[in-house]
Amino acid sequence: MRRPLFAIVAVAVAGAALAGASSAAAKVPKVITALTITGNGPFDIRRGGKPTGFDIQLVERMARIAGARSVSWKVVDFDNLLDAVASDDAMLGAASITITPDRAAIVDFGNPYLQANMGIVTRKGTPGIETRDDLRGQRVGVLEGSTAVPVARGIPGARVRTYLTMPATYRALLNAKVNAVINDYGQSRWYVRHNAPKFRYAGIIPVDQQYGIAFNQSRDSLRIAMNRALVKMKKDGSYQQLVDRWGLQSQVP
Repeated sequence: MRRPLFAIVAVAVAGAALAGASSAAAKVPKVITALTITGNGPFDIRRGGKPTGFDIQLVERMARIAGARSVSWKVVDFDNLLDAVASDDAMLGAASITITPDRAAIVDFGNPYLQANMGIVTRKGTPGIETRDDLRGQRVGVLEGSTAVPVARGIPGARVRTYLTMPATYRALLNAKVNAVINDYGQSRWYVRHNAPKFRYAGIIPVDQQYGIAFNQSRDSLRIAMNRALVKMKKDGSYQQLVDRWGLQSQVP
């Protein structure tokens, strides 16, 4: 019996679609290499010797949806992370990285996944510091290479000191080498919550910034697949579950 023409066309279209889907899945590596930092809760921390946190769990969930089997993490200093991704030392980097034009010149960012504001942390009992204006003339600690650096340097009279890691930045605050620390609001609140006797979350500095996953510029297929996975996570509720689990609030659509 001769098959009708529309049936042949339908089979051909379906076959092409399946082939396209298989081709897209095939372009996602089974093991995704990724860079992160540590001491950056709730985004990137260590538990039981392994990296975890909001960024880690977000990337691993996205990777599974995209078709990867696993993510292989390597911890580096934040100041070296983007250059390492740009050099293809890893396929992507995730460490509450704020999207900026300068950074986007050397890596490709995935779709924004969280709104980024800045938080102010002081030692417990420090009076008179709650807003950006209160930091005028103060010694302010920030993470080297982070977007907190220009925010701090934009405060009139602030004496800005940079540190290679967030733990080193908070040690400087504890040892009174700086009067306050500026960092991502989520990380700031997390750190105070886990070190409450020593530190105080003083307030927020609103900024028009968003976080994104940084991809090597040759990894278009992976970036597109991960973007699609993020959309699926927002639809099925698993993205919101991660936001709630790690105590974050400020989202992007």
